Amino acid sequence: MSTDYYSTLGVDKNASQEDIKKAFKTLAKKWHPDVNPDRKQEAEEKFKEIGEAYEVLSDENKRRIYDQTGKVEFGSGPGSGFSWQNFTHFSDFSDIFDEIFKGFGGGSPFSGATSGGTGRREAQLDLSVELEITMAESYSGVKKEIKFRRSVDCDTCKGKGYEGNVKTCRACNGTGQERIVQQNGPFRLINTITCRTCRGMGYTGDRKCLACHGSGKRSIIEKKTIEIKPGMADGSRMLLRGLGEMENGHAGDLYIFIRVRPERGVERLGDDILIDKEIGFPEAALGSEEQISLFGKLISFSIPPGTQPNDIVKIKGKGFQRIRGNGSGDINVRISVSVPKKLSSRQKELITSLRDELDKKSWFNK
Repeated sequence: MSTDYYSTLGVDKNASQEDIKKAFKTLAKKWHPDVNPDRKQEAEEKFKEIGEAYEVLSDENKRRIYDQTGKVEFGSGPGSGFSWQNFTHFSDFSDIFDEIFKGFGGGSPFSGATSGGTGRREAQLDLSVELEITMAESYSGVKKEIKFRRSVDCDTCKGKGYEGNVKTCRACNGTGQERIVQQNGPFRLINTITCRTCRGMGYTGDRKCLACHGSGKRSIIEKKTIEIKPGMADGSRMLLRGLGEMENGHAGDLYIFIRVRPERGVERLGDDILIDKEIGFPEAALGSEEQISLFGKLISFSIPPGTQPNDIVKIKGKGFQRIRGNGSGDINVRISVSVPKKLSSRQKELITSLRDELDKKSWFNK
């Protein structure tokens, strides 16, 4: 699979997010497997390639890492390939495919591809929430309480929506799904939707439950305390099993998408940190012991003699903790050298003397 994501979407490296989404929408419509039944395998591979490119380029953090390193790691270890479980922009997919396939019976035909093999009904029960943390919390780790609303089975009817006699739905033969076939020119599109007779339950009854008005559900507010591990980056995803929507005894999962608030003066590059530090000319020329403040903690490091403007001084092992693998990244301190705007007469004499001395040494070396 190509790793030139810009080429995959047909956009240049300065493309805006609007341009990237527009290009993705066009290509996704062209290569969706349901639109290419005669070359389904090729379409599935191309569709996945387009999804991977969009996942990276539509995420500012992943895009910056890709632009700097030429790659983005997915999965559970270095070099792991992209899978739909790595995809974090489900709402974009939903919006796009609702528009592309509108009129074909409701529901996105992409939902089966993103369910990670759990099945269409389970995927529909999944929930997602965003959790914003500070960069300091991302660096050190933190425990956070999240609050979210979910539907669970009605206590009275046990999620069935009916009281009394319950029987198998004749419209779907108990599967809870309908297949809708649409002929569009040479293309035959097949879309699977939730059964409209039984609402996907697979059964119907004589009398609706009064407690839930036949919905089979009740809404509750959940509170959970979750642990954010040190090093978790913007765009990371956490999974809490069984905390999604509930339907007839089956529960989906809750996905938590981490958003890290930017920190002024601190830039994260992978697991490394970039910080600027201004020093004087004497410290740059002679070397010195300096300190930087990182999330309220002072870290000492050495400036080597002869340091030049924009040189990088590396502080090993003080960056973000690696989520995959051992150890931590580094802090890269980018040096700038300050020049005084006003000098006393004595200072001017000393600098002039130094300049003459350096010029004389340069002349003798020649």
